[in-house]
Amino acid sequence: MPAQVRKREIDDPAVAAFISSHASYVFQQPVWCRALASLVPDVAYYTLEDEGGVVLVQPAARLTLGFFRLLYCGLPYGGPVGDTSRLAEFFDGLGRAARAEGIHRIRLSRNFYDADRADLPGCKVQEAVQQVLHFGGRTEEQVWESLKPRVRRDVRLGAKRGVVVEPAVTEADCEALFRMYTLTMARNETFVVWKREMIGKIWELLIRPGQGEMLIARVQGEPVAGLISLYSGKRCFYFLGASSGENRNLCPNDAVIWEAIRRAIARGCDDFDFMISASGDTPLIEFKEKWNTTRQRFCFCEWDLAPLACRLWKVSLPLAGTRLGRWIIRQVRRP
Repeated sequence: MPAQVRKREIDDPAVAAFISSHASYVFQQPVWCRALASLVPDVAYYTLEDEGGVVLVQPAARLTLGFFRLLYCGLPYGGPVGDTSRLAEFFDGLGRAARAEGIHRIRLSRNFYDADRADLPGCKVQEAVQQVLHFGGRTEEQVWESLKPRVRRDVRLGAKRGVVVEPAVTEADCEALFRMYTLTMARNETFVVWKREMIGKIWELLIRPGQGEMLIARVQGEPVAGLISLYSGKRCFYFLGASSGENRNLCPNDAVIWEAIRRAIARGCDDFDFMISASGDTPLIEFKEKWNTTRQRFCFCEWDLAPLACRLWKVSLPLAGTRLGRWIIRQVRRP
């Protein structure tokens, strides 16, 4: 019997057993899919299966954006797990399965962990930037000394002037971080991606069991910055960062990131992954670069299954980049 692509639930025992027996990282694992399901109703695994059982799995979220239906494979990123020599079979079957579900486009991210993976057949590639701080077996002191003098100065300044960074311990801390995140998105004139329910699920499913950190920087007891980092084997992912905009002269963002780096080193991580930035987002890239990160190739591969719908979606996108469009999106997606 030829291999077939099948859609399975995120808590399917066969998927869980398969992933636990193969190399993977947090964004490919069922625990992340359970957190993501609080944001996107339809999260599943697409599997390639033959007579021997499951040979490859890919987490994916179905996003309905008005009339447009997108199958986002790996959100925020996470490629297929398993026998990647059979990707051609998998992509062929995935295309058929997605068309049957009325999907207009498949989007698959590819980071440098998956550098040996082939692109989707006939796909369009969008370049982005992934930035990673490699510890390389160095101690906390050695990593500290390798940082630029101005970074060390800013971290010391915050500590000297009363910035205190502590782990979140209550639901009120989750609320504070989410509030700062919404303020950060408003300052950036963009919409909130990760809703309050999902922050709560990350807290419940990952951070409280010890697979991540939620850190809050305070000045005189008031939250001024925070972040979420997630552990996965020898990697630490800087998933989300936010600030209130207050006391910026005390550099609370630097203080909270350094504390997250310290904790990752203490845990035995090899990498602190600052994750992705749009290739044109120079301020964000430079902010991450000051931590001595190395740039890695990251790309989004997009496969249009319904060209007409994809063209209509492309025509409508410029509105989202206008002030009016951003306002409309914020109203629709208001938490």
